Amino acid sequence: MIIPPQFLDGTTPSCTPATARLFDSTDPKDEREAAAICAGCPLRAGCATHALTVPEERGTWGGLTAHQRRRVLNPDDGTWLDSQGRVRLPCGTFNALMAHCRYAETCDRCEAAQAARTASGRRARLAEEHARGGTPTGAQLHRRLGERPCLPCRAAHARYRAVRAAARRMNQQPPQQRGLAMAS
Repeated sequence: MIIPPQFLDGTTPSCTPATARLFDSTDPKDEREAAAICAGCPLRAGCATHALTVPEERGTWGGLTAHQRRRVLNPDDGTWLDSQGRVRLPCGTFNALMAHCRYAETCDRCEAAQAARTASGRRARLAEEHARGGTPTGAQLHRRLGERPCLPCRAAHARYRAVRAAARRMNQQPPQQRGLAMAS
């Protein structure tokens, strides 16, 4: 015999057999639709509590997906749920920046941290290019970092441009003279 959860105290939930497939789906679109249905449900809090205490491993319960419930149950990573039931991450991380983008928000702290990570990656790559003795890629990295390219990278870039110009000249066809066609 199936025993319904205790939070079903006779109140009619917003989910119906017609929408049941949304609540068991792992498709993000279906999960968003299920969460939207849960948002107006009078049993949302009890349903979410049930899913967190039982714990339910699959589906959307109380507006929380399985992934969100795992994050709530393992809070050691600094995550939390905001007032709209969305999982929030500590600012300054790449994943937090992506969450801000998904929610159409801007965050100066996340953007500054991403700029620092990008610059650090470019500096590491620039060190590799310098180990090769300077390269055209090194010259581009210098410019992206907002600095004037060093002499070896500038020289490599100048050589690269000279070779490309010579190759273009070699591949150009001489202009054909347009004259009268010979009559036979």
